Amino acid sequence: MRGSSAERLSSVEHGSGGVTVREAGEAFWKDGGARDWDCWIPEGHFNLSQRFLKCAQHIQMEGFHQVPVTLSDGRGQPVGVAATYRNTIDGADLGNERIQQAVHLVRGAAPRFLKYGVIEVGNPAGVGFPVRSSLSSTEAITTLARWAQAEADRQCSSLVVIRDIEPAVAPGAVEVLRRLGFVPSPLPAAFVVPLPFTSFNEYKAHMRARYRARLAGCMKETASLRVEVVEQFAELAPQLTALWRTLYDRATQYRRLVLTEGFFASASDMPEAKVMLLRRPDDSVAGFGLLFLDGPMLRFSCTGFSREAALEEGVYFRLLYEVVRYAIEHGCKAVNMGMTTAGPKMSVGAQPVHVSAWIWHRSALQRQGLGWLTQNLMKPPPPVERNVFKEDVPLFQDPALSEQPVTPRP
Repeated sequence: MRGSSAERLSSVEHGSGGVTVREAGEAFWKDGGARDWDCWIPEGHFNLSQRFLKCAQHIQMEGFHQVPVTLSDGRGQPVGVAATYRNTIDGADLGNERIQQAVHLVRGAAPRFLKYGVIEVGNPAGVGFPVRSSLSSTEAITTLARWAQAEADRQCSSLVVIRDIEPAVAPGAVEVLRRLGFVPSPLPAAFVVPLPFTSFNEYKAHMRARYRARLAGCMKETASLRVEVVEQFAELAPQLTALWRTLYDRATQYRRLVLTEGFFASASDMPEAKVMLLRRPDDSVAGFGLLFLDGPMLRFSCTGFSREAALEEGVYFRLLYEVVRYAIEHGCKAVNMGMTTAGPKMSVGAQPVHVSAWIWHRSALQRQGLGWLTQNLMKPPPPVERNVFKEDVPLFQDPALSEQPVTPRP
């Protein structure tokens, strides 16, 4: 953790033995901090790795403060790691325009209305089950939930949020969270393109005629754009940040975090990271996509382009197709395209993956109101699904990232 030299401790009991949660401390951020942490991350994956959490230090979010934690058994032996962080949630930014309009009116008289201090369990710049542990998912989530509740009481934070839980995959964890007073809050779906194809031509051949014609039209419209994939892109960080910001400034939903030049520069040092550029004939950049190779999954982390580039040059759809092509050519089984712009992503074959955040408020009375709010005004609308392929393509799930007990690598 940065900004504090204190190492705080809390423990909870499970059955006949206790599990202790301890903040990783300043040593985590140093060069040697990865040794005892990354052994819990599957080989070839990066999502909860020390290097990616260091990269996430460069995002901006109100009250943002990362607190990676370790789990130990009653004998002091490590049994897991988890990403957690503190921040301030702005209820006006959680995706519902009716709430946004009402909140902005109220804030004229009450500037802190619907702003909550939060202890959040999850990766601040990524998605996925938030803990890697030799415990069962039920035991691990119980441990972290009780620790986070104690931390919220100690720090007078209003909320605890445990992110990225798939109810169908971890029903035991869901039952525990309900019993501890958490309420589910459906998150916007993540969109994943399954890729059981050996070539881009095979991908096209499996498309229905309508979507195949759309792909051909996009390629014709954007024929002047040249694709370039860059592995070292720190010097491009100012330009990438500016292009990303053009999208952020136009967005009306999900504006919780801001990417910075430091984020892109730090990502450039990661071996998994690539930037895909679309260059015009004069070599100027029309748009970009930040990609991470994460085991058999390619993660399309973020993008940036101007409104004119999208409308007049077809940049966004060309990027989506080229990301799919890159994934197939590099042997990936799927592309995770993130949570926004459902229509374009589903038009290239993405399927929605539904996950929930689980929220607990220190006030029992407000917990009741929160349950109604998350299931009504804050519930994201369901995406309109497309039938892109002639036959159903099963959704890919990486077995290395299943919510099952794991053994640390030597």
